Amino acid sequence: MADLLEVADILTAQKGRQNLRKAAMRRAVSSAYYAVFHELCYLCADQLGMWSKANDLLEPVYRLLDHGIARSRLVSKDAAAICPEVLQIGTLFKDLQEARHGADYKTSAMPVSQDWALSQIADARRIVELIEGLSPDDRLKLAILLITKTR
Repeated sequence: MADLLEVADILTAQKGRQNLRKAAMRRAVSSAYYAVFHELCYLCADQLGMWSKANDLLEPVYRLLDHGIARSRLVSKDAAAICPEVLQIGTLFKDLQEARHGADYKTSAMPVSQDWALSQIADARRIVELIEGLSPDDRLKLAILLITKTR
């Protein structure tokens, strides 16, 4: 996850043609989002004790998380019930996901700036810090919220 944030930082330092810089800023935002998404995937696999298992067991669990479901569950009442930090994670995640969607799918004529990209990267780092700062019980509750089916 830290590697993806480092890639995002490198991309924001891109020099050269304006179109190249704009593309780099969009890729930086996408990398920042995926750093957070993989942090959440890691959390889920970690809480299930999967890191000591064979890859054929680990990978399906690591990939359980769905982008849309993660977004909706992270801003839900259930997320707020875990602790205020989880709701903050959800709000930042929702905004970062929207920024990533715009960066990846909107027209290349969409205005982007280095300041915008740096702001998204800072939000991604904040989310990772919040996740890593959760208590063991709250980490488990968050993993359960993200990967279990609700009824």
